[in-house]
Amino acid sequence: MGCCGSDTKDNQTPNIKISDKNFDKEKCKSLVSSLPTRTQTNLQSLKDSMKSQTGKLTEKERSYVVFLWECQNIDYDLESYLAHKDVDCTPEGVFKNGKTVCSGYARLYKDIAVYLELKVECVNCYAKGYGYEPGQKFNSTNHEYNVIFLNGKWIGLDATWGAGHAEGKKYIKEYNEFYFLVDPELLIKTHFPEDPKWVLSKKKYSLEDFSKWPHVYSNFYSSGFYKYSPDNGSIELKNKNTQKITIWRNKMKDARVSCNIYLLDGNVYRQQLNVSYVNIYDDICEIDLIFNKKGKYKIQIFGNGTGESTTHSILDYTVNVENDAKKELYFPTPYDKAKNINIIEPLYDNLKSGEKVKFKIKSDLDTVIIIDGKWNYLNKNENGFFEDEITIQTQPGNNLIIGQKKGTNSCDYMVSYKVV
Repeated sequence: MGCCGSDTKDNQTPNIKISDKNFDKEKCKSLVSSLPTRTQTNLQSLKDSMKSQTGKLTEKERSYVVFLWECQNIDYDLESYLAHKDVDCTPEGVFKNGKTVCSGYARLYKDIAVYLELKVECVNCYAKGYGYEPGQKFNSTNHEYNVIFLNGKWIGLDATWGAGHAEGKKYIKEYNEFYFLVDPELLIKTHFPEDPKWVLSKKKYSLEDFSKWPHVYSNFYSSGFYKYSPDNGSIELKNKNTQKITIWRNKMKDARVSCNIYLLDGNVYRQQLNVSYVNIYDDICEIDLIFNKKGKYKIQIFGNGTGESTTHSILDYTVNVENDAKKELYFPTPYDKAKNINIIEPLYDNLKSGEKVKFKIKSDLDTVIIIDGKWNYLNKNENGFFEDEITIQTQPGNNLIIGQKKGTNSCDYMVSYKVV
């Protein structure tokens, strides 16, 4: 068994946590740095050394020492996994070779942890890891991880996913502490146990439930996001060519969110451009999508945590579109300052010259201007929206601009529409 990769609750904010009382993480890290590496000793000597140095630590601290040492010293054998080669997953074989697949990680963790008088089991599961796509059916288990008994309850951990992840055919050694003692309400989104007794979440789900959910990455939660909609990860669009995906995060305005969309063309997914529009306001991010062609689409959503300079994969969906759009749909074009303005209406079309159009805009600005041969001022109403109906005066082929007044005779351009 060898599910690779890293990469999650009832769809609400997680709150299950093993107490940090009497847990000195820095002391554990220092201890791990003083332990011999795999090439400096043998497995039994390592276990003896760990036991002698962790005797006064709490159970949680001991479990962390084993997890951290294994993540640092054992690599994933991606080459063997991709070639479907048998891999030695015995603790002795994993230690000797220095690389393994998930079963080897789980069994080595259990072997060392039990020697340190911890109660640990290995669990076979259906996992949404490397290569998974939302809506994919599971015919057999494909991953193995651990559960450990701490403070009177079982909780899961996954050293395979904690040690690194795969990108294409390359293994990236990158420690991810999210997978040490994972909230059961989050772990169930990516790890569904073969034995129902290891479904540790408060609500007991079925494999069918698990199969329907989108692919939720650890970065979704570690970056502060906590809820998403829709709950179904494989969306079917019949007689419809638009879809909205909503995600929630405290202090959403500190976040950057983007979306890539790919259309399956033969056996290759090809990226589609200018077919998503991101609106961020309050604690909500709304991602509007358009699909002008029928077919199967892959949706990848990226986001970042507070203070992070780069975005990470946080959520994947698939969308099956039954029909071509009756007419080509377009989003307005945002300028750099568009983060200060959220277009509610009109969103999915070019504007028609001479037509009366309702504008509805959400923004923290005091005023918004529609530039259509002249400046049309929109004032915020009591519901917090800029709303008005305006007859389009701009000639076909030109653009209508939405902006913010800047000085007496100038403004910042924020969004533009094509006029037909």
